[in-house]
Amino acid sequence: MSSFSSSLEQLFIDNLIGVDPNQKRLRYLKNQQMETDTRQMLEVERKALEARQSGENAKKIFLDFTQAHLHDEVAQELMQRLSSIEVISSSLFDLGPNFPALIDALSAKAVTLNQLDPLISNVEWLKEDILRLVNQPRYRNKTSSGNLVKDIKTALRFLGVEALQSLVPVYAFRHCIPHSTDPFLQFKVKIWEYSLATALAARAIADSQGLNGFVAFCAAMFQTMGHMVVIRNYLRSYAQVKRAELLRARDARDTELTDALEALDADAGFLSSSIEEFAGIISADLIARWQLKRMPLAAILDQIVDQTPMSSCTDLTRVVKQANTYVQVKFLVQEQRLEVDDANKALQDAGIHNEMRKMLAQLDLKKLSFE
Repeated sequence: MSSFSSSLEQLFIDNLIGVDPNQKRLRYLKNQQMETDTRQMLEVERKALEARQSGENAKKIFLDFTQAHLHDEVAQELMQRLSSIEVISSSLFDLGPNFPALIDALSAKAVTLNQLDPLISNVEWLKEDILRLVNQPRYRNKTSSGNLVKDIKTALRFLGVEALQSLVPVYAFRHCIPHSTDPFLQFKVKIWEYSLATALAARAIADSQGLNGFVAFCAAMFQTMGHMVVIRNYLRSYAQVKRAELLRARDARDTELTDALEALDADAGFLSSSIEEFAGIISADLIARWQLKRMPLAAILDQIVDQTPMSSCTDLTRVVKQANTYVQVKFLVQEQRLEVDDANKALQDAGIHNEMRKMLAQLDLKKLSFE
């Protein structure tokens, strides 16, 4: 990956989280080491600051310093959490042991509804979602009686295989979105919009080149599962560490440190750099555990994580990379976070030629259409 591509990715993650570009940012450092005694260092630094500063400036510096040292501990806790595949897996909605076989079957060219029926019936949450969908008025009007559809076989007949190839991965992804990402309130909306747009763009590019559009759609959709794992575990780590530090400060009757800790909140810059560091490999590891027999999802995500050059990666990996770049550029330009010249350079570097741009520009990347 070129340095420009890397900076585009970081800029997009910053926008996803809501990083203030004008604010000093904390970063996750790969080999970050804890100081031997953080509280002792805080005390020493505080005295030095008090000797040199006064008023609001001193308070601001002390807040920044407290946040930085708090994140020394957060970094250790986060690393410990993300080193455990059990913790990672439990951070997302459990799609169930039968989901991988279903997603694999959907990738087969000649798959039939009769083959999908028992597979979907074995995924309880999905069966409920599909029955809820087909019992909406627009589907119930298709039945002679207008009665509720209660069996999955009838529901699948209303939808068809092509619709299921869109609905199944989308429903799975939606279930994995965290219920709360406070204080990063826009994350849930933006990660959904980005993942859907990228999946739709990847499928369109793949279809235009005679490649498997369903595989491209799933790879693009599921590549951001790691983002959701990281934000959930960062917020848990931050809350745990801050709570422990507050207890210590209160026990020590340190009102200044207590006030500083209470004034702090989770740090957008630290979260953004943590996502850049960990999210990709977590997504690849999670998909690898599905042990898919037909779909090369894990191989695609591995090449993306390894930053395999366009000239060396598979056609489907190239397609997903191009979809990523196109959607990132589109979103950043819309929010005035990327100059037009830089946008054109990013698209050119990704091999997104004018014909492909025109084709993608005609798509509605905000809406899933399956009828």
